[in-house]
Amino acid sequence: GKGEVNFNRAKFGKGDADFSDAQFGEGDVNFRIANFGERDVDFSGAQFGEGNVDFRIANFGKGDVYFCNVNFGDGYVNFDKAKFLGKGFVSFKEAEFGDGDIRFCKAKFGKGAVKFNRAQFGDGYVEFNGAQFGDGDLGFKGAKFGNGTLNFEHCEFKGYVSFQSMTDSKRLSKFSLRHSSFDKSLDISDNTFNCIPDLTNTKLTNQVSLDRMEISDNYPLYGGFNKSDGERLCRLKELAEANKSYQQALGFHVIEMQANRERLPSEFYKKLDYAFYKIAIYGQSITLPLRYLGYLTLLFTYIYASMSIVQHTPGHWFDWIDRFFIGLLYSLSQVFPFVSAGRNSAADSLNKLFPCETIPDWFYFFSIFQGVLSFIFLFLIGLGFRNRFRL
Repeated sequence: GKGEVNFNRAKFGKGDADFSDAQFGEGDVNFRIANFGERDVDFSGAQFGEGNVDFRIANFGKGDVYFCNVNFGDGYVNFDKAKFLGKGFVSFKEAEFGDGDIRFCKAKFGKGAVKFNRAQFGDGYVEFNGAQFGDGDLGFKGAKFGNGTLNFEHCEFKGYVSFQSMTDSKRLSKFSLRHSSFDKSLDISDNTFNCIPDLTNTKLTNQVSLDRMEISDNYPLYGGFNKSDGERLCRLKELAEANKSYQQALGFHVIEMQANRERLPSEFYKKLDYAFYKIAIYGQSITLPLRYLGYLTLLFTYIYASMSIVQHTPGHWFDWIDRFFIGLLYSLSQVFPFVSAGRNSAADSLNKLFPCETIPDWFYFFSIFQGVLSFIFLFLIGLGFRNRFRL
């Protein structure tokens, strides 16, 4: 039916509490401050309707707790300050949550493992802020998320924590572990996010696995970066460097530079920063500056050959082609002036371009300008090699 199911302050004694495959109808379900006794609690396969589900301050005793394959409906689900303090297993495997908010704030878990593997979450907030986890492992492997948030701020984790290979993790608008402490390892590998995971101010005693964890190229989806993104990316970069994952650290550095661009003191610095990104992806790309150097060389080839043709018009069509090849040779000599053959070819090419006429002053200006730009692109190519191969 549509009425409320009320087990508020209920006490279930010392035996098992079995609600497996129960049908709770369309109304609210209230287990607030319920005491489930000493044995197992089983809600596996239970069906909740459109109402809210309230387990606030419930005490689940010392046995195993099963919410496997539960359908919680579209109402909010609240386990705030609930206690799972036994040594048993706590399982929400393959549970299906609707679009309402899910809260486990200040919940306490005991020594058993806590599993949300392959659970499905809707578009609401998923909040574990202030929760305490015991020695058991916490797992969200394969969990599927909607356009909501996943927050574990100010939490304590004494066991292994895994967010590996979550499904549709890129749909999360926020993923935060801020101010939390981890006594064992943390695994966030094999995920792509459309937000910046927040690990700032976390206490980490063991390794953090970030293998194949990426920030989507589409981030930020709407508008500019969040003002806190730079801090979050700096923390991720720090963790990647600690793991000796230099390429990943460079990837985080690129996004960090983009996030911090708006904080630069003047428009000139912002334009310069943007140019550095477009030309060389902040020193990470080899092909981009190499491509621009090639375009630059061909552009000045055309300029040098055109100035020569204006001064001394070729008599035959093949002289036109020859003039462009001479211009290319001179242009290359400005790209590589430190090569001895380049210096010699520059003088010879100059004599062939202007055999009798006075060399225009503009010609020297273009030569100097090309030399400066070529030096910049060669430096960026070298920087790209250095970053790519960690020279």
